[in-house]
This record gives sequence, C-alpha cells and structure tokens, in this order.
Amino acid sequence: MIYGRRLILLLVPVVLIQLASAAYFILKISADLFLWQVPVIPWEALEVLELLASLGLLSGLAISLALIHVSARRINRLSMQIGAVAGEFQKYMEQQFDDWQLTPTEKNVALLVIKGFSNAEIARLRGTTESTVKSQLTSIFRKTGLATRQQLTTYLIEDLMAAVEPGERG
Repeated sequence: MIYGRRLILLLVPVVLIQLASAAYFILKISADLFLWQVPVIPWEALEVLELLASLGLLSGLAISLALIHVSARRINRLSMQIGAVAGEFQKYMEQQFDDWQLTPTEKNVALLVIKGFSNAEIARLRGTTESTVKSQLTSIFRKTGLATRQQLTTYLIEDLMAAVEPGERG
C-alpha cells in the first residue's frame, strides 16, 4: 500500500506537467485553426513555452517507459511467487497424502476430488466404474478421518494457510 501512495505522489506532478503541455499545444493549434487572437507574447517566450511543453511530454514518455519496466519486473516477481506457492501446495499435499498413508491410486483419486471432479468424471478419467471410485473415496475418508469431499479440500487449504500466515499460530 505504501508503494502505491508513493507512486501516486510521484505521478501527480508528472501528470500535471503533461496536462499543461498538452493543453498548450491544443490551445495553440485551436488558435491557428480558428484564427483566434492570441495575446501579444514575444516569439522568444512562445519558443520557450513550446520547448517546455515538448520537454513535459517527453518526460511523460520517459516516466511511462520506466513505469512499464517496473511493472513488468513486479509482474514477473509475482508470477514467480505464485509458482512457488503452487509448488509448495503440491509438496504439502503430497506430504499430507503420505502422512495419511494413501495408496498411489487413492492419492490420484483424492487429487481429482480436490480439483472438483465428480465420481463419474473420475471413473471415466481413470477407466474404472463409479462404484470403484466410491469405494476408493470411502477408504480415503476412513484414513483421513474426514467425511466429505468438501472437508478434504477445506482441510488441505486451511491447514496450508494456517502454516503460511504469520502470527496465526503460537
């Protein structure tokens, strides 16, 4: 949140400079197009104003490019963190399955349950019958001490979140 506030404080002057620069050019073009009388300003002052307006627009371009670069780096870092968390969840889940002493088949069925597949879909994917899947689920629930598909999914997610969140335990 602090990062966002600092960024806004840095961007406000830049946006104001760009706005003033764009307004200057729009007014100058409008005056030329509609033959408006512009107050008599020495040409040297007009040249300085145009130079400052151009520099304002160029600074906006440079800052935009820098922000794109910073944003791309941040997106890459977040993507790597999400990948790491996903990998950690997979490792945690495998460890929990081992702790419950699930067979490889039960692990596969439990994983498909966590992914949200129905018994019929699991049976089709595994090339078995629904009654076989139900039997395997009964064995999984017996070994885990859980009673439903939702409890299985919730248990894994809540337990992992409790392990990750600082200050929640102890």
